[in-house]
Amino acid sequence: MCNTAAVISPRASHPETSPTFEDRLIRAYNDAAMVLMISLGHRAGLLNALAGAPPLTSNAIAERAGLNERYVREWLGAMVAAHVVETDPGNGTYQLPAEHAALLTNSGNANLAVFAQYIPLLGTVEDDVVRCFREGGGVPYERYGRFHEV
Repeated sequence: MCNTAAVISPRASHPETSPTFEDRLIRAYNDAAMVLMISLGHRAGLLNALAGAPPLTSNAIAERAGLNERYVREWLGAMVAAHVVETDPGNGTYQLPAEHAALLTNSGNANLAVFAQYIPLLGTVEDDVVRCFREGGGVPYERYGRFHEV
């Protein structure tokens, strides 16, 4: 991770590319990055650590979750850029809005963060799938690692 949250922005439209399609692709890339960050936050316990908490500093969040503050801070930057977590830059605090926590943590009835794990899981077999395109065959279940855990 880096110390600034990267968000892909549309470039000047190319004459051969529909601006609508270009915008759609850029949104898809940004959304895919957000899903990866949600998966990381779910698995590391960050989303649950933020649920119902008052605004906290990255140090307090890291301590609460038992994690390295630098990585927590980087993750928070990405989640703020994705409009998942809110920040008060003046106080250096972060908060997960209750309506987001209801969908992303164990505090709600529908923890959709669980499903975010499928994207990185499927990425682990990309090379195997490309090989199947070229050579035929299939990808054995054991190549999916955490499939049954998810």
